[in-house]
Amino acid sequence: MRSLSKGIAPERSIAYSQVFLEHVHLLIWHGYLQLDRSSLASLHEPAISGLICQEIERHLDDPQAPPWVTGYEIHDDPPVHDESRKGKNRRRVDIKLASRRTRPRIRFCVEAKCLNKNAGVADYLGKDGVGQFISGSYAAEETQAGMLAYVQTDDCDVWRGRIEKSLNTKKHKLGRSGQWRTRHVSSAIPFCCQTVHVRPKKLRNIVILHTLLDCT
Repeated sequence: MRSLSKGIAPERSIAYSQVFLEHVHLLIWHGYLQLDRSSLASLHEPAISGLICQEIERHLDDPQAPPWVTGYEIHDDPPVHDESRKGKNRRRVDIKLASRRTRPRIRFCVEAKCLNKNAGVADYLGKDGVGQFISGSYAAEETQAGMLAYVQTDDCDVWRGRIEKSLNTKKHKLGRSGQWRTRHVSSAIPFCCQTVHVRPKKLRNIVILHTLLDCT
């Protein structure tokens, strides 16, 4: 008898992976566009991330939303499961989006950081930012993940240049052809870049998509 699990959803093909990446970024972009940007400069990261997730939830429930949104789910501040931490001691990634079209589900974990006069590139690229993905603390089973930069001072172009200038091949374990470059994941999103990082031997390398959002 043919297994019912076969053919339930498409394989993790390259083509679907590209569609998935575009869709999760469009969901984040939609959530961001619904916010009152004038209020974001004074908010901390958890508040902004929570508001974006709230708007994505509304979009997923909206009968007028594009049909493809039914294939996605959003998780706000979900725990990360690993063998070393249990219960309340588990790490928590800021945002996680997942596809309902595949088994196993494709997941896209997002870490968010504010960029302003008090919180800069060191925090963004450090052990609690990009470093969480490089170490495998986040997205250990995935090959793609995201960073959200909430730009609260200057502008996205300025911070994009600062991040690029601060990236160090050895320190940040940039892989071959992994240097900072523009990534056109969707024509709707103006500031998106990509880096590729080498991870510990038991883990696959990871592509990180960096999206800068104007919160000034």
